[in-house]
Order: sequence, then structure tokens, then C-alpha cells
Amino acid sequence: MDEKKYKIFPILFLAFFRVALGVAIGLAVPIYLISINLEPEFIGIITSGTAMAYLFSPLLFRNIHKKLGLKMTLILSSSGFLLIQIIIQFTLDPWVIYILLIADGIFLGFFWPDLMNIISIISNQKQYYKNEQEKNKLMKSYSLAWNLGGVFSFIMGTILLFLIDNNLIMFNFALIFAIIGVIFAFLIQNPDNDVKSEIVIPPDNGLKCIPIEDEVSFPLYIPLMIIGIYGFLIGGVGLAYPLKSDLLSYAVFTNYLFYAIRLASQTTTIAKSMDFKLNRIKKVLPYSTAIIIFTLVLMAFNQNLIMFGVLFFIFGTFLSFHYVLSFKLIVFKNIAENTSKYSAYFETMVGFGFFFAPIVLGFVVNLGIDIGFLFLASLCILSLIFYLLKRKKITIQT
Repeated sequence: MDEKKYKIFPILFLAFFRVALGVAIGLAVPIYLISINLEPEFIGIITSGTAMAYLFSPLLFRNIHKKLGLKMTLILSSSGFLLIQIIIQFTLDPWVIYILLIADGIFLGFFWPDLMNIISIISNQKQYYKNEQEKNKLMKSYSLAWNLGGVFSFIMGTILLFLIDNNLIMFNFALIFAIIGVIFAFLIQNPDNDVKSEIVIPPDNGLKCIPIEDEVSFPLYIPLMIIGIYGFLIGGVGLAYPLKSDLLSYAVFTNYLFYAIRLASQTTTIAKSMDFKLNRIKKVLPYSTAIIIFTLVLMAFNQNLIMFGVLFFIFGTFLSFHYVLSFKLIVFKNIAENTSKYSAYFETMVGFGFFFAPIVLGFVVNLGIDIGFLFLASLCILSLIFYLLKRKKITIQT
């Protein structure tokens, strides 16, 4: 494929506005449910709707693009997101929202895996597989796109809710983002999936980076465990903090402000660390995990508004290494084996974390909101021990 003939920008904008949409309703829903005094366990169940469906939808619909084409499946999923937002404009009944969030997770099942599939296919093309720097640039652009979509939506929410103290306005902007998403879905091109003869497909289940500057092998469960923890921590804090913010009587806009800080720091770190060699990220991960543990403990006991801003910045910065390591391993494995199935596994584990986090935290915080943060720190400790025991299985030869 000639790089000049393939338009990358619709992919990037589609990822941008889908995350902007997800952020707009992802925080607006729990804040709304808290405002109508719904019990935490029910809030956890309802907000887990998208992730619950996302547990199985990437695997269930992973082959739909083979029948409809990548472009058509993205148009279909984006249209589904739009229909959901139209319905929300007419009702905010908690259990209707739950059903709509489940539908959202179903459509996500053939949205994100197909976007990652396109990225993997493009990475197999001549201008990328012969140039690791270009391949890293492509992955960085994709990661930046969806991260910046979240940052944009959080900042917009901060400004709007600072001026207008009405969280429901975020549902209106979610509708706008959904409309824009459909437009960019129609601009997507179906990429050429022809494999170049120079690509070397390894005969075993290990991973060989293309171009072969590094040889990497690892058990698949390691990156899947890492990205699962990543999703669980974000989902857990996503429920625990709004509850603590309400308890401390913070203004609603501060929720969006701190999440903007978290995602902005995450975006910056991902952009910088995506160029790191895998061996470097592998060594950094234990230290970043230790800092995350300490940060969650401080969140449990802190009551200072400004300090929360600092803690969210640290949380986003060091949790980024979980995403970068798992994302690069999964994409390289897709390339090495000329497949897209690992993208579905990756997205399923993200859904696994986001699904269980609000449900589990919804019950844990009944014992105390601070206990919720300490529970997340304890889980992080277990993941650190697991990684330290298994990291030698990630072998990297330069």
C-alpha cells in the first residue's frame, strides 16, 4: 500500500470522538446516579453495563468485518452509538440507561478491535514493517488520538460545569460527538490486507518484532493480565472518587478537572514511552506499579482538593506504562502471526477490568469509601508480585 493513498486521519478522528463520547457519559452517568441518591452497589452495576457487554462482544463479533468489511462495521457501530445517545435525550431512567450501556458495549465489540485491526494491517505495509520508527509513530498517533479525545471531553466538562452547574449538559454533548463519529466512519477506507513477502512469520507462539531488530517471546497471559489491571484500576477509581467527592462536597466540575489531569498526564507519558524499547518498559513497570500503590493509599486518606489534583497526575503518569507494554506486545504479536485475534483478546481484558471494577467497588465502598481505595492498592500489590514472578518469561534479545 502506498502510504500517500491511505488516509490515516479518519481513523484518528474516529478514535478521538468515540473516547470523547465515552468520557462525556462515562462520568456523567455515575454523577447523575449519585445525585438521585441511588445506592453505591446499584450505581456500580449500572455503570458496568458497557464493560459487561464488552467482555464477550469483541470475541463474539471479531469476524463480522470479514462479511461486512472493516469500513461497514465501523459505520454500523458508530450509528449504534448515535442511536443510544438519541434515546438518552428522552429518558434518564437508571435501568434504561443500564440497557443502553449494555448496547454500547455490544457496539464497541466491533469498533475498537476493528480500529486496532486496521492499525495492525497498516503496520504490515512496506513503509512501516521496514521502519520501526515509522511503526512506533503510527502507534503513537493512534494512542494520542483516543487519549486526546478523553482529555478534550474532560476539559470541556470542567469548563461547562464551572459555568453551568448542571451535569446533564454532558449528555447533549455526547450526542454531538456521536454525530461527528458517524461522519468520520463514512470517511474510513478499507486497507489492503496483502502480506508482503519480506515479512517473517515465526513458527512458534513467540513474538518476533518486524523489522527483526528485537526478538521477543512471552506467554500471552502476561500482557492480558497487565491490561486487565489497567482497566480495573481506572474503573475502580472512576467509581470511588466521585463518591468521595460527593462526600467531601466538592463542586461537580472538579471530577472532570481531575480526570482531565489524569488523562493528560497519561497521554503525555504514552506519547513519550511508546518510543521506548520493550526491555526498558519491562524494567520500569515494577517501579511505576509501586508508585501507583502509594498514590492509591494517599487517595484513601487525603481530603485536600489540591492534593487530589497532584495524585491524579501521578496516577495517570505511572499507570501509562501498563498500557504501553501490553499494547506494543499485542500489536507486535498480531503483526508476527498475521492475525487480528489478539486485538480482540486485548479489548476483552480491558472490558474485564472495567466491568468488574465498579461492581466490586460498589459493594466494597459500603464498608467505607476509603476502603475502596485501599482495596485497589491491595490488588495492585498482588499484580506487582505476580509480575515480578513472571517477568523473566518476557525474553528480549536485541
